[in-house]
Amino acid sequence: MVIDDGEGGVPDYLVARRMLVAQGLRCPAGLGCLVIVPVDAKPPSEPVRKALKVTLAVLPLRCMCWLVEGDGFQAAMVRGVLTGLRLVASASYATHVSRDLEEALRWMLPHLGGSADRVDAASRAAATIVAKRTTRPRESHA
Repeated sequence: MVIDDGEGGVPDYLVARRMLVAQGLRCPAGLGCLVIVPVDAKPPSEPVRKALKVTLAVLPLRCMCWLVEGDGFQAAMVRGVLTGLRLVASASYATHVSRDLEEALRWMLPHLGGSADRVDAASRAAATIVAKRTTRPRESHA
């Protein structure tokens, strides 16, 4: 899970790439990636978009889901842009854009294999993510 508020720089993506590649070595069947785009997120800079593209190209992904938080026009616009990008991209993995955490997890889990019990765990997983996000202070990228 990555929370991308648009404030991160290229060095942040280099760190994330190293961590995700290491995780990919531990999970040779492939990874699932949930990207949470908060309501107050800003679009990434061009250098960050390039770093993100390189990162995605080297990961053994099975699926990727963008969860765009918010209900207003801006959130709908972001979801629309991401939907358009995923339609024209030539990703070798399944992609999805969501507006609800539990729905996003229910979409992802079947792509990652496992039993039906795993899909039923989406509610518990969503509750854990929400709890962790509310108890952890936001980092500053200054």
